[in-house]
Amino acid sequence: MSNVRNPRRSPEASFRPFGPDGGLVVMPMRREIQVLNPVGIRVFSLLDGTRSEAEIVALILEEFDVSPEEAARDVAAFLEELRRAGMLADERDPVGEGVH
Repeated sequence: MSNVRNPRRSPEASFRPFGPDGGLVVMPMRREIQVLNPVGIRVFSLLDGTRSEAEIVALILEEFDVSPEEAARDVAAFLEELRRAGMLADERDPVGEGVH
């Protein structure tokens, strides 16, 4: 598990699901786009700061056919990837709604 208590997406990030195949996360200020698979877009949609990483893993387990170990490992790795890409809000930043 990562060290972020209740991860939330950066207020700069906007995301758009595209049917069952996944979606896009756009960081307009950085001119970056990241393509996400269905699990990734679902995890990203849950990053509103109200859920812990463990709660997000539990929801993924309910919605997708993955093992608990795989879900925990993949969510942790995805959150780390988002953190490195600047797509997670800093815990010190005030909570606010980003563009969806």
